[in-house]
Amino acid sequence: MKVKNISLKNFRNHQDLNLDFNSDVIVFHGPNATGKTNLLESIYFLSLFKSFRDASNYLFLKGAFNLEIKATIEKEGREHTIEIFLENRGKIFANFRLDGVRKTKKQLESYIAAVIFDPTHVDLLNKSPEERRRYLNVLLSQKSSDYLENLYNYKKIVTQKNQLLANIRNGKSSPNELHSWNEQMALFGTEIIEARREYTNYLNQAISEVYAAVSGFARPIEVEYQSIPGQGKIETLANFKKLLFDNQQREIYSASSLIGPHRDDFTLKSEGLYLAPFSSRGELRSQVLSLKILELEYLKNGDDHPILLLDDVLSELDEDRRVFLLKYLKGRFQTFITSTVPIEMEAQHVNLKQLVNQ
Repeated sequence: MKVKNISLKNFRNHQDLNLDFNSDVIVFHGPNATGKTNLLESIYFLSLFKSFRDASNYLFLKGAFNLEIKATIEKEGREHTIEIFLENRGKIFANFRLDGVRKTKKQLESYIAAVIFDPTHVDLLNKSPEERRRYLNVLLSQKSSDYLENLYNYKKIVTQKNQLLANIRNGKSSPNELHSWNEQMALFGTEIIEARREYTNYLNQAISEVYAAVSGFARPIEVEYQSIPGQGKIETLANFKKLLFDNQQREIYSASSLIGPHRDDFTLKSEGLYLAPFSSRGELRSQVLSLKILELEYLKNGDDHPILLLDDVLSELDEDRRVFLLKYLKGRFQTFITSTVPIEMEAQHVNLKQLVNQ
């Protein structure tokens, strides 16, 4: 998969911008506030139709109420045109087209796979569990539209169940009303857990080898996924329902859902020890870089490869890791890189300062 052209109107600081891309590696360089990250954000938006930074209402150029993103994509050897139109009328309204034909958001979500790696991701393993769940959700939503649908339904159920729990605690509803919500919660939640468990198993097949290549230091690495236990969907579903029943009074007392994949987490271990608390910043970089490389591999679909977006991340890596990453990516994934200074490498170089001045 490759982006051949992108056209932006009223997107962030780009009022009217049209760029052609003729390389597997594109470097956007220029001073801060020239819109380098905004360009990466527009490419990322083509995948899940959301920003990796802010809510959609922040995407509009100041004073504008309409924006457009149009991109020419090469997918499975054929060129296609994707168009996104957003309108801000207090609420965001969106329209989507593929090759001139109007499509729903659901029809086009995950049509493009994109992986973002920015400096904040270096601290992924030291951040809150919520950040790691978000990492899994974004990745698996691109891999499977079913996962995205299950996640949407699950979140909606949790919200409604929490309102019911508050009403029960306040004497406005009966605990008997929880049964149907718990049944739905367990069904959708089990699908989410199993997809995450499948990805964890995939990571564990290769992460030690990739980590050794990235860091130059061989050690056994294991990804531990912390969730409702079970071997397969049937057992996980049964355990889910039992935990919901056993914790019903606790949930009513707290007026919140305490059991389910919205409480999951994952971490890295080596020979039984958790790595994050004892890892140097360089080691954490190697661990997260290993995850990102495997994320790229996981999102491949035959000959169709995801797009990689590196937002000023090369400055976060030492020379050895930079060399390894760029060598690994060459000829495999179309990569967009931002940098405050020009980078000496074979690539298409786009000077954002020059564009903004024009």
